[in-house]
Amino acid sequence: MNLKPLQATLLIWIVAASLYSSLWNLLSTRELGGLREDPVAAWDSRFEPLRERLPFVRGVVGYLSDAEVPGAQYDPSDALGEYILTQYAMAPVVLVKGSDQEWNIGNLSPQAYKIWSRAHQGQFEVFPFKGNLYLFHRLNP
Repeated sequence: MNLKPLQATLLIWIVAASLYSSLWNLLSTRELGGLREDPVAAWDSRFEPLRERLPFVRGVVGYLSDAEVPGAQYDPSDALGEYILTQYAMAPVVLVKGSDQEWNIGNLSPQAYKIWSRAHQGQFEVFPFKGNLYLFHRLNP
């Protein structure tokens, strides 16, 4: 193959630009995480100690997030996704929003927990877990 100097220069520039673009794409997506970091599995692991603490394997528990605590700040776009992930993590236990059940899960920020606990003082035995998780057992079901 006999290339003219202009064609050879153009080909070199195309290859160099392609390599630069590929390297830039690789480096810019590195902070997004690898395929080995599964957020659903991490969410499931987060709830495992709480799931083991429940006195039953199947049943219904209440679910509280910052969205269910009046006066707490929360991101509405996260509320539904976190509820669905928690339902997945707790299966076959069924979640219902609110704290009307004998056993209730709290996925609460420190601020929301403080507001909620003041409003429900003396009504629940509280079992705190890592990651702002709580298991609430109603004292007089």
